[in-house]
Amino acid sequence: MRTERTVAAGATASAGIYGFHRDTLAREREMEALILSLPDAARVERHARVLTGEPHVAGTPENDRVARYIFERFKEAGLETEMKTYPVYLGYVKSALLEQVQPEPKHLTNPETGAPDDKDAADPRAALNWNAYSPSCDLTREVVYANYARPEDFEALDRRGVDVKDRLVLARYYHGYRGGKAQEAQERGAAGIIFYSDPMEDGYVRGDAYPNGPWGPEGHFQRGAAVYDFIVPGDPLTPGWPSLAGSKRIRPEESQILPRIPSVPISGRDALVVLRNLAGPAVPQGWQGGLPLTYHLGPGPSRLHLRIEASFETRPITDVIGVLRGSDQPDRRIVLGNHHDAWVYGAVDPISGTATMIELARVAGELKRRGFPPKRTLVFGNWDAEEWTLTGSTEWGEEQQDDLARNGVACLNVDSSSSGPSFQASAVPTMRRLISEALRDVPDPRTGADLYSTTLAATDQDSFKSTYNAPAVEKQARQITYDILGSGSDYTVFFNHIGMPSLDAGFDGPYGVYHSVLDDYYWMSRFGDPGFLYHTAMVRVWGLLAYRLADADILPFEESPYPADVKRYLADVEKGARAGAPLPDLTELRAALVEWEKAAADLDARVAAALGGARPSLSALAKANIALMQSERDLLTPSGIPRRPWFRHLIYAPLPTYAAETLPGLREAVEDRDAARARTQAATLAATIRARAATIRRAAEALGS
Repeated sequence: MRTERTVAAGATASAGIYGFHRDTLAREREMEALILSLPDAARVERHARVLTGEPHVAGTPENDRVARYIFERFKEAGLETEMKTYPVYLGYVKSALLEQVQPEPKHLTNPETGAPDDKDAADPRAALNWNAYSPSCDLTREVVYANYARPEDFEALDRRGVDVKDRLVLARYYHGYRGGKAQEAQERGAAGIIFYSDPMEDGYVRGDAYPNGPWGPEGHFQRGAAVYDFIVPGDPLTPGWPSLAGSKRIRPEESQILPRIPSVPISGRDALVVLRNLAGPAVPQGWQGGLPLTYHLGPGPSRLHLRIEASFETRPITDVIGVLRGSDQPDRRIVLGNHHDAWVYGAVDPISGTATMIELARVAGELKRRGFPPKRTLVFGNWDAEEWTLTGSTEWGEEQQDDLARNGVACLNVDSSSSGPSFQASAVPTMRRLISEALRDVPDPRTGADLYSTTLAATDQDSFKSTYNAPAVEKQARQITYDILGSGSDYTVFFNHIGMPSLDAGFDGPYGVYHSVLDDYYWMSRFGDPGFLYHTAMVRVWGLLAYRLADADILPFEESPYPADVKRYLADVEKGARAGAPLPDLTELRAALVEWEKAAADLDARVAAALGGARPSLSALAKANIALMQSERDLLTPSGIPRRPWFRHLIYAPLPTYAAETLPGLREAVEDRDAARARTQAATLAATIRARAATIRRAAEALGS
């Protein structure tokens, strides 16, 4: 098993706040009362309405106007504000046509339609079916249905004698990232791939569909980038270094991440035409979707004509950076991240997060005016071109890498803050207690109970994220489960490349219009978050997380859950090896984990004693915090993971699905039956774990016995 959820540590109620000495707690509580009272839902809604006023794809004048709006709001809040531009390689589509030519002609790239009173849905700028970075093509081929186009799906086709080579693959969205599906089809010789939205995942099978409910109608489709940024994100022509004027650039044909086969998205309604005309065997168990017919694998008799005219250009993108300088430790930086580019309007993705960030910036400015500046610096990073290859955050992170490696405290990412009432988060193990304590102090807008209690009681059967990658996981009694970090959003460069402790959070819910023209203000105000109450709750949660990291006497990273999790990950690797894969000698790795566990328990005990006893000296706190900042970086390897060295974190890396893979270097070596590489990876992992144990021992020693 490569993905899992893990249990929050430190979820017991406490009168204190983890990381704060009793002498500083009263002032922190006074300031936090303002974080809870100042956010204004009406302001958040106004920002969301303006920012969803027109389609705003990266690299366009419309998106420049969005960036300028954010810049002006950051300035009004009193932040030191900059518009940082990077010239990057973007792939657009001028025209896209998919049509069935046999057995009966049918046009299949039909635009989405909205309700009569949803005026935004009719904008002609949003009519095109397209995937970014698709190459041009003009071809006519037979079709094979490949379920979700995962490796196991293609293997199932092979067992049934169904060949995808030189054919078009029809695949449904979800249970994996479209780029991973495209790469798998490319490696198997497919001529191209067609993605469609099946009502089983995001339509009427899940519940009432738009305009009567939040799920997608039969005619909606999902745009996106079908690119392989799970190998290396950022500008495809500057892999691993910032894309600045004058930077070295590789040729497009040298890029590892640009697709070689074309792709196009269509609706479930148009996919039904194709599925109705596929012969071959009926699909295996689990492959039947929600459209009203029995699905068959193909090929034939359906033949499709696909013509795409693509345009590849270097265009400027603009990150908007707002800085609220720390009063005591201005060099130490907490990065709050969101992006502003969208495939169309992006009311959920990303503007719910953008409107939330703008309101939090206003609150932060007001706190400073009232005498509560953060002790450490807050950096509000509103990134551009996230939807393409996590581009804006990656370029900025690579440019700032040396400083962030010294001074980066954490990354708090909120991509989509609100599409419903269910709080969800992914985080490094050391940040779970931080999240849980913040949730206990923020009321749920619907019930008035604290968010920890309502999150604990909720199920995620109607959430978007439960569909996207994996089935829902049952919550354990009295504890919240948090996901582990994969990829797919802007924390990636900060976590996987630079080694900053990171989290990604937001409110989730029934969300059937992902990357659709229908992800607009109309949908949000009626279904996603009427009244914008959960947007505003996210301002409060995000604010508490940021200021607790900024102001804590001892950085609030609880260590003990981390080695406990890694022990489970190692057991999972061993379980896989017992199925026949070779396993290296793990004696040194197990010994390193024991060393880490002991050091973690000692550190957590000394932190508790320091917070509840005599206040440590400033020099002792400084030494402890330097070590705590460094400890996540200890889990990086300079050479990176084999075959994708940009990803340097040895505990977590993304799969092509964007889901998290644990102990990626060791696990992949074992699965590949490469004994020599497995030995090397085990030794490297043991060394990094020992380095982390040594670092946290320094933190513990600084705090005394």
